[in-house]
Amino acid sequence: MTIITYVLIGLYAVLTGLAGTLQLKQTGFQVRSLLFVAVSISMLAALFIPNKNNMIIMLIAAFILLHILAVAEGIMTKSQITYSHHMIRFIAHIILVLLVYNFIVK
Repeated sequence: MTIITYVLIGLYAVLTGLAGTLQLKQTGFQVRSLLFVAVSISMLAALFIPNKNNMIIMLIAAFILLHILAVAEGIMTKSQITYSHHMIRFIAHIILVLLVYNFIVK
């Protein structure tokens, strides 16, 4: 289950980074898109931290930043917040943190 947890977080980070990169190519340079890429790289880097307590702290910080960026992106592009999308994203982040805590940190 530990390997599955690493793969899920790695896949989530890669897909988020790809989305940010595609948005950079489509809309030109925007700080928000660059921040999505930077946060996804930090999530990948967190997986290689040997101290598991520091790893979970960095992942929680990255998830919080991703949530803030997603809300800002929704406000900037659609002038509104899609609550269902952000609740699903929040639940997914909680599940990933619980997986890390149960299978990696313990």
